[in-house]
Amino acid sequence: MPFRTRLFGSLGIATILFSSISATAAAAPDRAVGVFRAIPVAAAEAPRQLSGLDQNTPAPVTFDECRKDVKNGYWTKNRFASCTITDMAYQRYACPEAGCAVIGAAWARVISTSNLLPAQRRLEVATRMVGWSLSGVVTDAMKFGVSMSCGPRYTTGTAHCDTAGAQVLKSVADWRAQSDETRVFTMEGTDPASPADSPPVRAEQRTWYVGERHLVAEDTGGRTTLVTGAHSAYLRCDVARLLDPAYAAGSDCAFGFQPLYVLDNAATSGFPASAALVRTAMTGFPTTYPGLRQGHFVPGNPGYQGTGASRTYPITRLHHDTAAQAAHRATAEQACAQRWGPGYANRPDGLVNTCAVYPFDTTYDGATLPAPGVERGASYAVQPVLDTDYQALLASVRQFVVANHLLDGDGYWVYPYA
Repeated sequence: MPFRTRLFGSLGIATILFSSISATAAAAPDRAVGVFRAIPVAAAEAPRQLSGLDQNTPAPVTFDECRKDVKNGYWTKNRFASCTITDMAYQRYACPEAGCAVIGAAWARVISTSNLLPAQRRLEVATRMVGWSLSGVVTDAMKFGVSMSCGPRYTTGTAHCDTAGAQVLKSVADWRAQSDETRVFTMEGTDPASPADSPPVRAEQRTWYVGERHLVAEDTGGRTTLVTGAHSAYLRCDVARLLDPAYAAGSDCAFGFQPLYVLDNAATSGFPASAALVRTAMTGFPTTYPGLRQGHFVPGNPGYQGTGASRTYPITRLHHDTAAQAAHRATAEQACAQRWGPGYANRPDGLVNTCAVYPFDTTYDGATLPAPGVERGASYAVQPVLDTDYQALLASVRQFVVANHLLDGDGYWVYPYA
């Protein structure tokens, strides 16, 4: 089981900060399961009005779709794409003393997108400055811009960025003529392997970087103020995709964001019975089996429409330990046999049932019998469903975790309310 004491905070040049989980949410088990379980997790945002396939397939974020998030200061689209919107406000004063009059001002809307490029260790940071408003002594000849830096999170290895820093400083007139600027950073080198990690995780060469971005203005020699919209952030890169493309895809780096797998509840999804089990486990847990006999809730629920209601904690991908996956499968099948009898796989129509279970076998949260003497918390739900139905759900989840570059030990939510 992978473990890192290195906390995965906000990632990418655009900050991705994690706030503490609500007191009404269930706490994650006190066990080390990858870097994402080692930190507090924020409430996942309710998905936009897109199809499940569109929601679950990551795509770059654009200037036009970026949102201003007053609560968090950023908007995260997926594991590879984030953005911020800052209202830059600049003032120049008549003298350095407090109380001096403002003699000039500038305002602009600044949109910054951070996109990790597919199949690369490269971060594309784009900035758009628009909507300029000037007054007083500030003219369109004055220069404003953005300063960016990129480097290793830890200095014990060879991790570095090809460019340590970059700055774009242009006059307001030039911004008005060309509002968009883009810079690309390449993350190189590696961190030393953690001896606490398993050999497969060490082989992935998970390496950490930090980036920073803030707005700047030319020095006029007098007293000024500037809303800089400063953001610092971490990101993790690895070679997992190169080792096994069926295990991880997308960019070779990822933001520290637990994404939403949007459960398709439509009859045309290909897995309506399995989706119904997952949804019921999250919204009506006492009615499931084994239900309250073994616990009080199932993990992975982000809460209805991103609120704290029913929120638990993310489920965590399990890939390398196939013995643990087999143990989860055996526990689930035992529960199905106890509730529906040993012949639960037989159907009157001649087709075959399988024991569907949530959380899935391929998570650290899969079906596990409660330990004697330990307070019961998270549990699981099982039900016999048509084998092809359940296999279709598992294929959909597998496509999601691979496309989002979720490695062993990384967490994600399951959104059952779509």
